[in-house]
Amino acid sequence: MFHVSLSAQQIPSGRVVKVADGDTFTLLVNGHEQVKVRLEGIDAPEKKQAFGIKAKEFLSSMIWNQGEVTISVSKKDRYGRSVAKVSTSSVEDVNLEMIKAGYAWHYTDYSNDELYSVAESKAREDRVGLWQDPDPIRPQDFRKKKTTPLL
Repeated sequence: MFHVSLSAQQIPSGRVVKVADGDTFTLLVNGHEQVKVRLEGIDAPEKKQAFGIKAKEFLSSMIWNQGEVTISVSKKDRYGRSVAKVSTSSVEDVNLEMIKAGYAWHYTDYSNDELYSVAESKAREDRVGLWQDPDPIRPQDFRKKKTTPLL
C-alpha cells in the first residue's frame, strides 16, 4: 500500500479503510492508493475531548462499510490531507450531517457555507450531540490548550 494525496478538483470514489476521528478518514482508491481525507468546513471534537468518540462513531456509521464513498476535493491542507466534501449513496453531504447531528462545529475559519452555519445554529438550539454540554470547547481551542506549555 502507498499513500496518495489528490489535488483539488479530482473527484474519486473509493472504500473507507480507516476512520481516525470525527473529521478525518482514509479512503482506498483504485484498490491500492490510500488518500487521507479531512472533511471540509467542519471541525469535530478531538478523540480525547467530550463527544470526540461519539463524533468518530457517528462518522463511521455514515461511511464505514457503505460501499463507494465519493469525495470532492477542494484543496490539500498543511498536513497533505485532501480537504473534501464527502458523499455516499445514502448521504448527500456527510459533512453537513455531522453538523446537524451536533458532532461538529461549522469551521468558519475556513468555510463560509451558509447551510453549515444554519445547521450549527439549529443543532445548538435543539441541544443535540455536543450541544448538550453546558460549555462546549471548540476543537481548535482544545488543541491550543493541549499544546500550551505550563509555566
